[in-house]
Amino acid sequence: MRFVLIIALLGTACSLAAVTTVGPAVITGAAGRATDKAAHALESTRRLLVPTGREAPTFGSDSPVFRYASIQRGSIEQTVTVTGALQPVKTIEVGSQLSGQLARVYVDFNDTVSKDQPLALIDPRSFAAKVDEARAALAVSNSLVDIARAKLDRARIDLQNARGSRDVLAAKLESAQAVKTSAQKTLQRKLALQSQNVVATTTVDDAQTEFTARLAQEREAEILMSLNSYSVEGAQADVRRIEAELQQARMAVPEKAAVLAAAQADLDRTVIRSPINGVVVGRFVNEGQTLAVGLESRTTFVVAHRLEDMEIHAQVDEADIGRIAPGQRAHFTVDAYPDRRFEAVVRQVRKAPQTQQHVVTYTVVLATSNLDGALLPGMTALVKIVIERQDDVLKVPLAALRFQPSGTRQDPAARSGVWVRTASGSLQRIAVTVGAAGTEQVALKSGDLDEGSQVAVGQAIRPAGMEFLGIRFGS
Repeated sequence: MRFVLIIALLGTACSLAAVTTVGPAVITGAAGRATDKAAHALESTRRLLVPTGREAPTFGSDSPVFRYASIQRGSIEQTVTVTGALQPVKTIEVGSQLSGQLARVYVDFNDTVSKDQPLALIDPRSFAAKVDEARAALAVSNSLVDIARAKLDRARIDLQNARGSRDVLAAKLESAQAVKTSAQKTLQRKLALQSQNVVATTTVDDAQTEFTARLAQEREAEILMSLNSYSVEGAQADVRRIEAELQQARMAVPEKAAVLAAAQADLDRTVIRSPINGVVVGRFVNEGQTLAVGLESRTTFVVAHRLEDMEIHAQVDEADIGRIAPGQRAHFTVDAYPDRRFEAVVRQVRKAPQTQQHVVTYTVVLATSNLDGALLPGMTALVKIVIERQDDVLKVPLAALRFQPSGTRQDPAARSGVWVRTASGSLQRIAVTVGAAGTEQVALKSGDLDEGSQVAVGQAIRPAGMEFLGIRFGS
């Protein structure tokens, strides 16, 4: 309408200019003619701007513009995308079981170490003193064993002497008994002869005295025998007691040896050693620092085994974990090398769930090679685990399956389909069956489509405008 008013005003201005040139005499007639011309121009312009018949869509309606994509042939992968952290295959935290001041630190970050190589040294002087103390106690214990063994030998000798004395006393007792018997018989004969008045009384008295003396000797021998039995029993008791002392002394030897071994072990632990061949990826101590060990050992170093082989611990949602299995291929990228793709293989699917804010995930371990050392522990990896791969298949963009031209309705019961550009430029819907789906494309299993076919993936509406003498007006 702005264009119509401009034309009308131009016509009016021209007419007024003509009237002014002619003069006041003809103003009235000129004004009438100018009014007629302006009305005629306005009517002509309206006829031009309101086309009729088949040309109306060009000026009065929206014109759709479609975007197309070509069907391609190649490989397609269906993946599950997860994130995870790179870690060495084997990492050991090396700690100290002892408290003390660090006298030396031999390694630093990124140093390559071998098994049993010293990493640091705790001041060993107090531990060496304990070793000397334990060694001296072991020597004393061994000496006590020797003393007890000597005592046992002496007690056994005394027992043998006591037993030998018993034999002598037994012989003396037998002799005393024999002499007593003889004296008794002599006394009996003397008494018999006295009754016959053959011998004198003094002779009988002498025989009686002799018999009494021999009887006393017998009783003395018997008492000595009794005393000797006590001596033998005492000697046997001494032997048993000294044997027990010897056993006790012998049992103390392993105890002292164990104390010495423990002290020696503590002395050996003053040297903190690497348990494996690897690389030092963590150092948490410095020379002169005092380690105070409590219930748990203090971590001093972290040693990673072979950074040439690494693994990714990825968290997979419970909705996708059923499609993950050991042996599946995967590829990933890291922020440090956004243009480089690394390969990996699923090594383990851990069955221990992890729940955070009611979201259940499972840890999937993927193995990867790091021969060039580009990957570092702790890097975040964007991993795509290949669930299914199809080679030499037709691929169509996912946007083509979702596209529906404006003004058409999709039947919910109909098969999946795409809109194909025909030779005449119109769109035709073709039903298809799809297979593995990638991030942007999906494989076609069936459908009347060929490589290179143009399928619609979007639609842009060209707003209505106006054209006059080949010039388009409007947005």
